[in-house]
Amino acid sequence: MSMITCPECGKRISSMAWTCPHCGTGIKDHLVECPKCGGYMLDSQTVCKKCGNENPDAPAPQEGHEEEENQPKGDMRPKHKFHPGLWATVLIILAAAAAVYYGLTKYEEEARARENAEREAAMKMALAVQEEQARQWRMVAECDSIELLEQYIKTNPDSKFAGFALDRIDSLRLRKAEIRCQELARKELEKAQEPKTEPEPGQTEQQTEQEQQ
Repeated sequence: MSMITCPECGKRISSMAWTCPHCGTGIKDHLVECPKCGGYMLDSQTVCKKCGNENPDAPAPQEGHEEEENQPKGDMRPKHKFHPGLWATVLIILAAAAAVYYGLTKYEEEARARENAEREAAMKMALAVQEEQARQWRMVAECDSIELLEQYIKTNPDSKFAGFALDRIDSLRLRKAEIRCQELARKELEKAQEPKTEPEPGQTEQQTEQEQQ
């Protein structure tokens, strides 16, 4: 076993190695000694990389593949061509996606702002209505008027004071009924306490009642 130079990558390796540990090229059973410089080359190589001498044992290159055989292994990798149209399409798609995302985000923000504004306006409107109903109730409550209370209930059926207005109406009606009863009772009592006058001879009872009145 001796140390040789890899015919492919040029690094020191063992002549008994199956493959080069550096570049992976097959070594054992593929080495050919160059008759000119005494170096080693692969049996598939047409020329010695060290001195440029031709390899007489190299297989004849097929037609159309001579340039591929003479090229170094590193140049045999497929070359990726630059496609400007493809990259332009990708950029357009990314720009369109970004525009759509921005538009959706902007629309959601505007919709959320409109919803908050409408909610605040509705709350302010409801508060203003409640304040107006409370102001009207204070004005009506100061007057013991059944007509005004009924008008308040008709105008503000959903007011929180509507129940109080109904109770106030019932209370006023009951008070009026009591006053009416008391007035009738007073009149009956006064009538019962009036002295009765005897009718004069020749005077009818109806004439006597008219004189008393």
